[in-house]
Amino acid sequence: MAKIIGRTGAIGIGIESTQGTKVAASYWVPVQGYSYDDKIELVKNDSAMGRIEEFNDADITKLWGEGDYDGKIFLNSVGAELVALFGQSPTSAQRTTTGVYDHTYALLNNNDHKSLTVCYEDGLQELSFPFAMIDSWSLDVAVDDYVKRSISLMGKKSESATHTPSFTNEIEFIPSQITFKMASAQSGLDAASGINITAFNMEVSKNVEPVYVLGSNEPNDILNKQFGVTGSIEMYFESTTYRDYVFANTHRAIRIDMKDTATIIGSSGSHNPELYFDLNEVVFEEFERGWDANDPLTQTLNFEAMFNMADAAMISARLTNTVTSY
Repeated sequence: MAKIIGRTGAIGIGIESTQGTKVAASYWVPVQGYSYDDKIELVKNDSAMGRIEEFNDADITKLWGEGDYDGKIFLNSVGAELVALFGQSPTSAQRTTTGVYDHTYALLNNNDHKSLTVCYEDGLQELSFPFAMIDSWSLDVAVDDYVKRSISLMGKKSESATHTPSFTNEIEFIPSQITFKMASAQSGLDAASGINITAFNMEVSKNVEPVYVLGSNEPNDILNKQFGVTGSIEMYFESTTYRDYVFANTHRAIRIDMKDTATIIGSSGSHNPELYFDLNEVVFEEFERGWDANDPLTQTLNFEAMFNMADAAMISARLTNTVTSY
């Protein structure tokens, strides 16, 4: 058979109406890395049989799907990923201009979040992986590359499928379209001024765990457990303000905002494609100064998000595009 290269494969995602029941891909997502595949766990027979060889047989005890994909954030397909990340569909509202929608995402406070079907096709395989639950979702922003994200998922084993991949030219975000803000409370982020940073990373961990029961070698359920957000901020070391946040245990709300002000969406008006994440309260856990004899000094702040009791929230997001709903 002919050999193929990875970029000839197509990866799609669809939001499942019923967990574990595969759906067709709503979005075919260009990726730069992909590793989602079937996994097995074996039990090996080590019964003594008058021989010194340790094993004499093996049987499959568990079958599941697991892996990652990564690449640039795309304006429309990221909305489906966020449904699985936050656990529920967003509240979607049309703006004053026809065809422009704000999708507001809030974290669902239970252990039974929405699942995806991951679809894959290349010259050798055509598969669907149902019940794919996000284990972690990471955002990476830097001054020299597109805004990117990476996703780790776990779900049920693959099923045969028939796909018709169809890619669209979705909007992407670049460094010049990024604004970073801090405020003493989430309610102050809209009015806060942007802060000059050079890089931002955020990882959302959902600690997914498959549940197995007797009578099957596939997961009976897949649960999202404790929910956490960690990250880092890099900037030039121009004052001790942010260093003091670490050692004075000063908590802040932060926003990372991606907005393409050069692109107008909708039938009229001046609405721009946008995605932002708000963390209602973060604690800065570590300060690191970067020192080089011939370069400007830098600083890195590591943070962890906290549940803010006054807001009753840790994290939220808002996506603005032309999709009616998710």
